Amino acid sequence: MDKLLVIIDGSNFYHGSKNLCPEVHLTNFNYRKLVEKVVGQKGMRILYCVGEIKRESGNKKAEGMYAQQQSLFYNLEQQKIEVYKGFMLKSDGKYHEKGVDVKMAVEITAGALKNEYNVCYLISSDTDIVPAILEAKVVKKKIIYVGFEKKLSRAMMRNCTGVVEIKRKMIRD
Repeated sequence: MDKLLVIIDGSNFYHGSKNLCPEVHLTNFNYRKLVEKVVGQKGMRILYCVGEIKRESGNKKAEGMYAQQQSLFYNLEQQKIEVYKGFMLKSDGKYHEKGVDVKMAVEITAGALKNEYNVCYLISSDTDIVPAILEAKVVKKKIIYVGFEKKLSRAMMRNCTGVVEIKRKMIRD
C-alpha cells in the first residue's frame, strides 16, 4: 500500500465543486469520503489549505462568511483532516488569499524529500505550485492532479504524473 498525501486547495475546491454542483452544501460535506473515492484507499493524511476569514464587526457579510468557515473547520477536524489557514489580505477593497500556495508547495517538496509519501494527490488547478511538483518528481514521487470535469488545467495535466477527474456524480454522492 502506498504512503499517500492528499492536499486540497480549499478555494479551488470550493469554486470547482460549486461550478459542478451548486446545490451541494460544502460546510458539512464529507471530504474524506470523496477523497477515498478519488484515491481508492483509506487512512491517508489529508491537508486542507485555505485563507482564513477574519471577523469584521459591523460587516454582516463578513460575519456570515466567518461563521460558515468556522463551521467548515469544525467539520474538517471531525473528519481528521488537517486544516492549514493562510490569511486574507485586503487591497483595493478586495480580499486576496495569501500563504496558501506556499504552504502547499512546502508540503509537496518537504514531504517528498523526507519520504513522507510515495504519491501525492493534489486537488488544485493552481499552476503556481508546478515548481514544487517538478522537484517532487525528481525524487521519484508521483504527483496526481485532481481536477474538476470540464475545467481541467492543461499545465497541471502536463506536469503531473497522472490525472483524476472529479465528476458531478462524485460530489453529489
